[in-house]
Amino acid sequence: MYEFKFWQQLYHPSQLIHKLESSEDRKLKGYQKSFWAIFGFTLLFFIARNFWGMNTADLTALLVTGEGHLYSFARMMSLIGAILAGVLFFVLHYYVITYVISLLTKIPYRWIQKVQLYVLFFIVLEKTLTIIVFAIAGFSTPFTFFSLAPMMAYVYYEDYLLFFLNQLTIATIITVWIQYIFLSNWVERPKTLLLKLILIQVVFAALVALYSILPVLTWI
Repeated sequence: MYEFKFWQQLYHPSQLIHKLESSEDRKLKGYQKSFWAIFGFTLLFFIARNFWGMNTADLTALLVTGEGHLYSFARMMSLIGAILAGVLFFVLHYYVITYVISLLTKIPYRWIQKVQLYVLFFIVLEKTLTIIVFAIAGFSTPFTFFSLAPMMAYVYYEDYLLFFLNQLTIATIITVWIQYIFLSNWVERPKTLLLKLILIQVVFAALVALYSILPVLTWI
């Protein structure tokens, strides 16, 4: 059985492409180890972000008013929510987006999942670097410096536009590049594939931006 090595396949995609095409059961030795490592990395990021206190500013009022027990309970619930958010984030990129790409390209679902593992790593890595910089600076902003949103905010401030641009980062470029490098070997029209991959990123960025500006939590 062919052994899956995370970094080796990224530098030599032809090896993974060949093994996926020649393997009948699509199983790769060592792949599950990489899968759980990336899954754990994703959860660790969401947990660390919660411990740092990002998105928990509203809970500080409980501590200030002396309701320490309620504050502790709220932080615990916040941590559980962060873990669930990490799971949903992983599921979205590894399963949902994979299904969308497979639907649009007719490429086998299991093949695309192997590629999405690389995508997840670089997306979470970018988010981790962002949080590290925020922690060093001692404050955070709604926008990542890996996108054009902070610069656009100085020129024209419109919530939806800024949140939309905030989703199109360096990791987005890396995502499309990795997907194209691997998936273009399984389609007859690579240029069409590239347009589809870019379109997927734009659509999801638009949906996330819409979610960001709507008071969803007040509707629940």
